[in-house]
Amino acid sequence: MPYGGPPASVLGLCQGLQRAGVDVEVITTTANGVNTLPPSPSEGDVYDGVPVHYARRAFPRRFFGARVRGPLTRALARADVCHIHGVWNVPEWWASHLARAAGVPYVVSPRGMLQPEAMKRGRARKALAWALLDARNVKGAALLHATSEQEAAALRALDLNVPIAVVPNGVDLSGARGASPGFRTRLGIPKDAFLVLFLGRMHRIKRLDLIADAFAAARSTCPGMHLVLAGPDEHNLIPDLLIESLAAGVPAIVTRTCPWSEIETYGCGFWVEQTAPAIAAAIATLAGDPARRTAMGERASVFARDRYSWDAIAPQMARLYAELTKGV
Repeated sequence: MPYGGPPASVLGLCQGLQRAGVDVEVITTTANGVNTLPPSPSEGDVYDGVPVHYARRAFPRRFFGARVRGPLTRALARADVCHIHGVWNVPEWWASHLARAAGVPYVVSPRGMLQPEAMKRGRARKALAWALLDARNVKGAALLHATSEQEAAALRALDLNVPIAVVPNGVDLSGARGASPGFRTRLGIPKDAFLVLFLGRMHRIKRLDLIADAFAAARSTCPGMHLVLAGPDEHNLIPDLLIESLAAGVPAIVTRTCPWSEIETYGCGFWVEQTAPAIAAAIATLAGDPARRTAMGERASVFARDRYSWDAIAPQMARLYAELTKGV
């Protein structure tokens, strides 16, 4: 997917909501990276079992401009709750405005776009959009959805006076179960070699220098160790990739710059300082203790299934929707 994690997350949530007995309908645009999808007919389309309407792109394309007013108006007429994903875009602006006009409570999932680091990118443009549109839209929400406590803390710091619920992104466990075997052979890695896998975007912000230093240090005590760096040049994928790793029964090592203390709390891996020695020590511990590594992997599978499968996440969201409709 050309836009990173959110499209996959929205699809997984919708499918989970359907299994939980919630009727869903998606309004989106025909934007598809450098390509453009065919616009939907008036009756809409279906993607992987989810009803969807692809609205034709329009000005301003930089903000995902599209002819969404008509399909949104029709969808809101039969909706109990409107769930808006992301900010700084035309569909969000129209959805917020039309939901308020129709008296339909709406949820906003900023998807990390209101985090301090994200706000610094295009600061002047976002300051203008915040003053003209987004502040009113976000403050008018019935609920803000954060995917982690870290994101919730950043939203509280904005003093928006809107309730905040923390519901993490889910993961498709079938993807972990259906992963094709044989990658060690394809990469020329011995079957019994200890493997360190980095999942994420290849970018300086991911501190690959620390991974390299930590790996070099750990390899001094485990010479047969191998390091694999995997991940496209996309953003916001690490949480989903990490949970897919856990679902596959692989212990995780996560730095404390990520809101993943649960990894250590539930014995699925290590939550360490963002330093090469700390990462190296965790790697060496896993490499040198196969029994502990196996036990962590078993707990990781259960943790991912019970806490982060879409069938565990979607009912949480459905309950939040139901609360918003009381008295409406």
